[in-house]
Amino acid sequence: MKKIFSLILALGWSALTYAQTPENTVSAKINGKEWQAKAQRLNLPFTGVKYLAIAGMNVNPDVQTWIRFVYVDQLKPGTYEVISENDREMDKKAKEANGNVMWAFVDYTEESKGLGHAFRDGESWKGTVTITSVTDNSIEGTFEATLKEVNYKKRALATVSGFGLRQNLEDKAITAAGGGMLTKSGPHDHDNTKRVEGSGEITITDGKFKVSWGKETAKKGK
Repeated sequence: MKKIFSLILALGWSALTYAQTPENTVSAKINGKEWQAKAQRLNLPFTGVKYLAIAGMNVNPDVQTWIRFVYVDQLKPGTYEVISENDREMDKKAKEANGNVMWAFVDYTEESKGLGHAFRDGESWKGTVTITSVTDNSIEGTFEATLKEVNYKKRALATVSGFGLRQNLEDKAITAAGGGMLTKSGPHDHDNTKRVEGSGEITITDGKFKVSWGKETAKKGK
């Protein structure tokens, strides 16, 4: 299932970004440190399942926190278990729900070296997301999670050639209004980097999110 999910994401955003209201925010304590950002709803047109991501984005330093849902029926108020984005966990949750898929993920990413040359990420692992209110054009709730730490480092060729720097600057220009890092298929999509396994954890506590959206604006993602 993850392979299909990743393949769809890898096609890039043909997504719609919706008009956001000023009070849209995500806040939390990241490893005990207070953090808050403007939030936006991101949506991808899947076949067979529905996808909703709430992304909080800050610039300088560039930091993103993502809360994602993949589901079949509809989102309802309630508490949902955060799981790892891998075939085994996703299959398990789908079977427990008797085919009514409901996957919840919480992820984190930050630039650990300027201009997108390195990233420190937290990959969805465990925790809970509670939806306290949801309508056709709004969602509100709380979350807490423990994430597995991984790192992404710029590949040497991209650094030496200067291509990586130019690409990063182009990405930042595109997303300057919403976040310094380019929002493509997901929170861990870092161009021209290699993934390095970490041994630490990133803890998110006291998380809150509130996002509403209105009329669609035909803004295409790259």
